[in-house]
Amino acid sequence: MRTTTGIPIFLLGIMLVYNSCTSHRQLVYLENLEAASSDSYYPKNRPEYRIQTRDILYIKVYSLNEEMSNLINQTIGTYQQNLFQNETSLFINGYTVSDSGYIEIPVLGRIQVEEKTVNEAINAIRSRANRYLKDATVIVKLISFKFSVIGEVNRPGTYHNYNSQLTVLEAISMAGDITDYGNRKKVLVLRPTEKGTATFRLDLTNSNILTSDGFFLLPNDIVYVEPIQSKSFRINTPTFSLILTSVSTLILVLNFVNR
Repeated sequence: MRTTTGIPIFLLGIMLVYNSCTSHRQLVYLENLEAASSDSYYPKNRPEYRIQTRDILYIKVYSLNEEMSNLINQTIGTYQQNLFQNETSLFINGYTVSDSGYIEIPVLGRIQVEEKTVNEAINAIRSRANRYLKDATVIVKLISFKFSVIGEVNRPGTYHNYNSQLTVLEAISMAGDITDYGNRKKVLVLRPTEKGTATFRLDLTNSNILTSDGFFLLPNDIVYVEPIQSKSFRINTPTFSLILTSVSTLILVLNFVNR
């Protein structure tokens, strides 16, 4: 007696291999960028961030009047040098924007900064400092620029950025790149705004992301990398393989017995 059960099992095995494969096109970023000429440029649609309540700012005011500058900055000697040596001290010694939208600087008093850009905040602080100092130089940096990367990346988590700008590609790079199970065509950027949460769908294999409003990230953005559809299938492939092996062994045994 001869059985043909082995044929569908063989076909099922081929299907397992096919579904567990990832094509080269699924792994390439900005795949169609080659089609553009070498002198092509993409507009920089970087959104301008406006300071929000509970943001933390690094602020320094300098002038020729060193004594007054030290009073404003509350820094003298070696204390000034060691004030911002690590991430913890940055948050402890930075200026936190109050719920009413103000920061309070020694000597200068309360200054409204909410909904201002960093450059507008510099101008507001300089205008106040000029009441006490001549030709004051003001430095303002946002040090609470945090963002989260979740989903199919190697190191999901919350990260801090100390640069003036950050792209979604840089954020994913900081998170250890996308895993083999990540779908580069389905990346979601969630952005909290006054009106609610704005969403941006990005296809990292397409150069069009360079012109998307979600390409440049803002503080508190969340980047979610979706899994590929076959992830659950791939995870269970060892189980399927074990079942196939067991069934094949059973069929061989039955064939041998029938002979």
